[in-house]
Amino acid sequence: MTNQTFVNHRKLSMKWFIFSIGALFLMLAGSFVFAESASAHGYLTDSRAHLCSTGQNTNCGPVRWEPFSVEGRGDFPEFGVPDGKIASGAKFLELDEQTADRWTKVDMVGGEHTFHWKLTANHSTNTWDYFITKKDWDPNSPLKREDLELFCRYIDDGAIPPIDTYNDCFVPNDREGYHVIVGVWDIADTENAFYQAMDVKLSINPSAPTTPDKGFPGDPNRFGKYLVWNTIRVYTEGEIVLHNGQLWQALWWTRGQEPGTTGQWGPWKLIGDVPPDEEGSTELGSA
Repeated sequence: MTNQTFVNHRKLSMKWFIFSIGALFLMLAGSFVFAESASAHGYLTDSRAHLCSTGQNTNCGPVRWEPFSVEGRGDFPEFGVPDGKIASGAKFLELDEQTADRWTKVDMVGGEHTFHWKLTANHSTNTWDYFITKKDWDPNSPLKREDLELFCRYIDDGAIPPIDTYNDCFVPNDREGYHVIVGVWDIADTENAFYQAMDVKLSINPSAPTTPDKGFPGDPNRFGKYLVWNTIRVYTEGEIVLHNGQLWQALWWTRGQEPGTTGQWGPWKLIGDVPPDEEGSTELGSA
């Protein structure tokens, strides 16, 4: 091999080496960006996870850098994450630590309150649900379903929410002291939801009623027990929906398959007509 041939061969090898390194770098960078965008979703301001990201809560683990990623199985409380894993979404387990003095408290009074979600990647939305601990809950025990009661709900019926989402609610005005509020953003086009626990120091508002009039903003009882079938929502075995005045139960995972149109071998089983006390459930919306 001549010196010139050796030099040309070496130059070619160097070019391929540089090209390979560059391609590898672009692949890794692309994967990083994809992972970041895939894991970025949303958080409730002043939540346990959010205050971990600001340093007001400490020893939080990895959620400190991604308070927007507390994601787990949706359709809570019928399905969802296990008891004892509600605050963490069964993902960031440090968030499930529960004692009377473990977390920073946010001052709140009973009555009207607006909850604010910051979204970093929005999704078609099923519901926004807000639960609060009961009067006799144990603040030194991990959160369980039996500790919680639903006090506020919004139904988006598959709509894509804005990056800043606000929900007006009426916080129960019949309890005070330390309580936990759990916000659940349930996604329509996946099986998952985002869980956010908020630790509050609650005070009774003497200017607000103990119990608001029916139909108040966020009143969960303005909807029926069952939701209307949604074309983009994922349904899993056991879920029940309303469609054309009838109740249908999913037999397995399904999306976009309309109840009553798939025959006897389809994913839906007819339960029967809507009971009279559920007829109002067919009129849904986020109002």
